[in-house]
Amino acid sequence: MRIRFIEPRPPGHHVYDQALLPRLGLPLMARMLAERGHDVASYCEALAPIDVEDCLSADLVGISSTTSTQPYAYAIADEIEAAGVPVVMGGPHVSFMTDEALEHATYVVRGEGERTIVELVHAIECDLPLGEIDGLSWRLGTGETFHNRARPACSQEEFEALPAPDLTIVRGHERMGIKPIMTQWGCTFNCDFCSVTAMFSRRVRHRRNDQVLAELQGLDCDQVFFHDDCFVVNKRRTRELLTSMIETDTTPEWYAQVRAAETVYSSKAQHTPDHEFLSLMRRANCSMVMVGFESVSDESLGEMNKKQEVADITRSVDLFHEHGMKVHGMFIAGLDADEVDAADRITDFAKAHGIDTIQIMIEVPLPGTHLFQRVTSQGRILTSDWSFYDGHHAVMAPARSSAADLQLAVVGAMERFYDLRSIVGPSLSGTIRELPQIVRSALRRRSIAALPRLSLLMLRRRWQEALDLVADRLPPEDIGRFRASIAVPALRAYGRRQLAKFRSQPRTLEYLDHLRALPAPG
Repeated sequence: MRIRFIEPRPPGHHVYDQALLPRLGLPLMARMLAERGHDVASYCEALAPIDVEDCLSADLVGISSTTSTQPYAYAIADEIEAAGVPVVMGGPHVSFMTDEALEHATYVVRGEGERTIVELVHAIECDLPLGEIDGLSWRLGTGETFHNRARPACSQEEFEALPAPDLTIVRGHERMGIKPIMTQWGCTFNCDFCSVTAMFSRRVRHRRNDQVLAELQGLDCDQVFFHDDCFVVNKRRTRELLTSMIETDTTPEWYAQVRAAETVYSSKAQHTPDHEFLSLMRRANCSMVMVGFESVSDESLGEMNKKQEVADITRSVDLFHEHGMKVHGMFIAGLDADEVDAADRITDFAKAHGIDTIQIMIEVPLPGTHLFQRVTSQGRILTSDWSFYDGHHAVMAPARSSAADLQLAVVGAMERFYDLRSIVGPSLSGTIRELPQIVRSALRRRSIAALPRLSLLMLRRRWQEALDLVADRLPPEDIGRFRASIAVPALRAYGRRQLAKFRSQPRTLEYLDHLRALPAPG
């Protein structure tokens, strides 16, 4: 069969607008189907535009989306289905809003869909009945819908048997500077706002270390993002993986999402720093950790069932920095325990403790979460337009402020963190720190003439051009040092640009007017 997959891009400008990273479900399914002889290609719209004509000539089109991309995904599905090509939809949103999705698509794959999609394609190809395919919902031309029984989460053995995702099947994959890799599914925690456990269960399944090493080597790149929802779950396993990476010299610069206390402590109960493990992470070339701090209020952390305290956050930032790793702090504002100044308190905290970059998202009640069930029953949902469920727009009524005030407060706090002083200061200090080495290398290579232009590019914050110039004139070890020295100001400059685009885009301004027109809370 001729099969095409689509991952739509989110609407408007947002914090990850320039992140050229596909989610890995579709490349994995594409490889599984290609290995069975099917003609498969995948479009990630962040990397390359969708070739509509190519999709309309397919036998089946699969669309994977998140809640904020769902309206656009439905529009694409409507166009393809109207042309007579059946669509199968998957992803976290449609797994919990299945009847809604069946208004736009013939098939919906619920939950972990890798085995379901293979069985569905086989059934379509061989004209077999669909009723025995676990995890599948479907409709007839008459509009009658069917929901087969849920598919159990895959076992450890089944997860190990899955192949590595094939990124080369994704059109535009050549544009990826950082490449994604996933080592495990599931999360042992159960945070109130998170849909991961509902989608992948609380049972963690992981790849064998030899499989991860082989995949890392096959990626053949300088930078890797571990796509795991939480990279450090089983510390023994993670320690073995990092040791193997070092022993086999498979150490691209890498980034990962981690929890604070579970990563930096050898004993969470006694708050004992795990210097050995943190040193191992750095020696394996971890450059930055993305940490779900969520809040700087113990009351709010307790509300969301985060199972950590502010003291853990503070200590973890110090320990990550002590071991040479940058910290991207991920926070949430708009919790029921939050006052309207919660976002400003987060920015003050981040500045005081030297967190390198931050994101402050507004709490979003995603389908499938405990939060969604609670606020829906309380009548607190403010809009049914899923495109605003992106963490940048207030979509549920806050407990202690107006929604408009909350949204403005979050944007204002982010802008205060990403002010010009936070960019220029680190840029100058990084340049001064590395300048002697750059000059020595330039003299050795007779590239001293490039230094004035490099300084000008740095002052104008044209980071990529500066990196390109250095890459052309200096040895790899100096390039790495230089890139590390400007990483923080470059990321902060990016954050500042994205905030400006977000604040001024018409859809956000119109939505803010909608929030202002709502009745006053209470």
